[in-house]
Amino acid sequence: MTHSDGQTILDVLAGDSRSITALASKLAATTDPFDENVETVQLVREIVQTHVAAEQYLHPLIRKALPDGESLAHQQFAEHRSMEEVLRNLEDVDPNTDRFKTLLAEVRDKWSANADYLEREIFPVLHEKADWAELIELADSAVGAENLGPTRPRSVAVEQHATSVLLSLSQGYIDRTIDAYTHRGHAGTDEIEARLRAGRYDDTEPAGTEG
Repeated sequence: MTHSDGQTILDVLAGDSRSITALASKLAATTDPFDENVETVQLVREIVQTHVAAEQYLHPLIRKALPDGESLAHQQFAEHRSMEEVLRNLEDVDPNTDRFKTLLAEVRDKWSANADYLEREIFPVLHEKADWAELIELADSAVGAENLGPTRPRSVAVEQHATSVLLSLSQGYIDRTIDAYTHRGHAGTDEIEARLRAGRYDDTEPAGTEG
């Protein structure tokens, strides 16, 4: 996740969505076991961190700007919880099994369907009704939430903003500490460093490289 560079929060989240869709497709075509591990970890991390940003900064906009915003925001939160359960299962499964392929397809389908819904039904309304300065200001807030947020599916998540921020920061710190210690997604290993230097992951952001 990178700086918003003057974009709105809608631009940031739409860009995240495209990146995640591309990464899921790349993972589906990957045959190298090392790359499968790197890309699975990256996919999980990007989705979870995008969820965090949306819950903390997009959902309050939805509640404020749309007539049925409270219900819509809650539905999105429930969708996130459902997706993260699938992600938890995905990480626990051998990539060489049919079960992994089935779960990955479920992730791709769920992600694509919800992303399409947001960009078709929700973002245009927010673009029209929300304060433009606020949309731009929240872009950096969203990117910050992503960069400091959890890297793993969350066992606990809440819809209340202040509590969500505190939980996210603590979970993110714990996750990154464990990731570094366990070399999750090969983070910090000589092999991943060599592949990074060779430009192997120029279009992705392997675990341990965010900042």
